[in-house]
Amino acid sequence: GLLPLLAEHHVPLVAPSTGAMALHEPVNPWVFNVRAPYQREAIKAVGHLVSIGVNRIAVLQTDDSFGADSVIGAEKGFAAANIRPVLLQKFPRDKADFAALAAQVMRSEAQAVLFIGSSGTVASGVKALRAAGSSAQVVTLSNNASEGFIKLLGEHAHGVIVTQVFPNERAVNIRLIKEALELAKAKGLNSISPAMMEGFAAAKVLVEGLRRAGSKPTPASLRDALEGMNKYDLGGLEVNYSPTDHTGLEFADLSIIGSDGKFRR
Repeated sequence: GLLPLLAEHHVPLVAPSTGAMALHEPVNPWVFNVRAPYQREAIKAVGHLVSIGVNRIAVLQTDDSFGADSVIGAEKGFAAANIRPVLLQKFPRDKADFAALAAQVMRSEAQAVLFIGSSGTVASGVKALRAAGSSAQVVTLSNNASEGFIKLLGEHAHGVIVTQVFPNERAVNIRLIKEALELAKAKGLNSISPAMMEGFAAAKVLVEGLRRAGSKPTPASLRDALEGMNKYDLGGLEVNYSPTDHTGLEFADLSIIGSDGKFRR
């Protein structure tokens, strides 16, 4: 993978577009995250469901490293609420039998399903759930915070909850969002997506790191500059790095797909 190359060539990687815990713990001296881990999102998702009185929760997870990582967060959320999932089931990344999984969800009488998987897989799973007659609330993670996912869901999009790792991309009261929207509008774009926000925040962190790394930055001076970046205000969100913590941001929030096919907060 990429990590041995970073170590070999001593090059900082800023803002990998993933919430994998392997990039957070143990701290890699050359990796600087600019988004919360998937586990943080899963904790938030379970906590939200419990807070609104939903405690019969099923967890369906893709049988890969992403699924195994994210489900640790879900387990932490269940432990904090002192409940157990009514169903915890893995499915293969390819050719999952969602009809059988949907039947299991129905038998479990789950009020909500935390669906951990890729957008195409989760969309297929939601269709199978609805076909089986389940009206369970579906929750999925920010890897599916895209317009493509909403399109794949089609008629089943409305009401699906997707966790997010940046504030609402229409919240002009947050300086980071306001700045991004103004730049987008200057280029003829009327809106910005969660993915654009992630990229914009990443660019701001990299530029500030380079600014602090001196007039002739090197990979090592950039790394040192980033590690010294504590309580850096991105515009309403605070980035924190230290030699023992390269997570950067801990922000996690919930959005719901509205009847207009857009993420609502």
